[in-house]
Amino acid sequence: MNSTPLFRNTGFSQKLFYFLFIALVSSSISFQSCSPARKMSAQDSHTLTALESLKIDAISIMKKGAKSFGSMEPQVIEYKAKMNDQIEYEKAKENNTKTVQMLEILSNPEGSLLGGFFTRWENEGKLNAPFIKEIAGVVSKNFDKVINLEKKKKKSKM
Repeated sequence: MNSTPLFRNTGFSQKLFYFLFIALVSSSISFQSCSPARKMSAQDSHTLTALESLKIDAISIMKKGAKSFGSMEPQVIEYKAKMNDQIEYEKAKENNTKTVQMLEILSNPEGSLLGGFFTRWENEGKLNAPFIKEIAGVVSKNFDKVINLEKKKKKSKM
């Protein structure tokens, strides 16, 4: 049985070729992940405006987490309705599952983001400042991810 290695007599030029080939494939994959995804809905200026508004409103409400939930409940209910309306708006678009999933994760009442924050606030009545500051930062970053996804989508041709 002849056991010869696959690249037994590879010279410098052949090794350079394999290195450049792997580098080219890797860079093309990473550049594709930065570009707007194919089969995604077109960029929507209404969505961008709504997401930025929802982010600002969420952080504003969250900063009031040290107050009793009862005093803020009407604002929380109104905010949840706006968020649900936005999710329904996004669901109506074709090829928009990524945005819908991200918004659903943000608003999940059993999750650890905005929806979970509201649930915890309701259950505990008041929340402490360090917790509010920490989770508000995380929620803000996650809203930024959704907003950036929308910005990366191709603009619709009119």
